[in-house]
Amino acid sequence: MSSSGDWSGNLFDFFFRVNSKIAKDIKKTFKLEGITRVDDTPVHKAVREALVNCLVNTDYFLPCGVVIKKEDDKLVMENPGSIRTGKKQMLRGGISDPRNKTLMKMFNMIGIGERAGSGIPDIYNVWENEGWDTPVVEESYNPDRTRLSLEFAKKQAKKTSKENKRR
Repeated sequence: MSSSGDWSGNLFDFFFRVNSKIAKDIKKTFKLEGITRVDDTPVHKAVREALVNCLVNTDYFLPCGVVIKKEDDKLVMENPGSIRTGKKQMLRGGISDPRNKTLMKMFNMIGIGERAGSGIPDIYNVWENEGWDTPVVEESYNPDRTRLSLEFAKKQAKKTSKENKRR
């Protein structure tokens, strides 16, 4: 997308373009609140939170930039920089320490993203409730990078397909 020449190059536009491309392929269940249809599922919210986390925690002074890869059954978000609170604390939640506080404030002001340090645990809970494989957070160093992998495959379905490949 970044080399397509049809976007402004700013982070705000990047967020909305990427989020809409990801969201269009996420299944929407039919749900009503009163007489209004609700299309914003917990999965949509979790993916949006993951994207915000990726962008507000990017170290924009490091090489290689943000990489978002979408496959049929998997979404990978990768950004330069290590996890500031440490991986264990991030998974526990409760502490918010965004690398780019001004970006976090921008997202908060437009009603996107939380500043409670609960984003990653919430994403894990949504994935658990869907019966999908547990999200995977990985850090690598020299250069520092953080990667979040979100699989959309049911735990049992994945095991069954692996067993079928062995036969």
